[in-house]
Amino acid sequence: MRRLNAAAAAAIIALLGLISAARAQSNDLYVLGIALFVACIGVVMLLIKQHFDAREDRPSGAFLPSEPDSCFVVTFLLGLLAVVGLIAATSPELYRVGLGVFAVSIIGAGAALKRGYDLIDRGHAEDHADAH
Repeated sequence: MRRLNAAAAAAIIALLGLISAARAQSNDLYVLGIALFVACIGVVMLLIKQHFDAREDRPSGAFLPSEPDSCFVVTFLLGLLAVVGLIAATSPELYRVGLGVFAVSIIGAGAALKRGYDLIDRGHAEDHADAH
């Protein structure tokens, strides 16, 4: 039921993104609305995948990798994307889009970094449990 609620919320936000893109007075608001729509559709697709993975009793792949090294690579790539967002924000036409890309990239990089260290800690905890 939680996936259904999350999918419904993402669909509503996607529609709001399309409405804001349709009424946009500038290019940056148009791009932001379309980006919001695409991101929400991606979330809905991920929720559908997780639903069918759960029905098959397979663990679903989340947004983040399951190996610490891969998490750190994702963190690095999102950091580079954040820098690109800041560079884009220096242009008056792309200021809002650049700041949006920067904010989303920093949040994603933080989540990937946390996931990587959590996986390392989980591995150390399992090693200590095996030793005793």
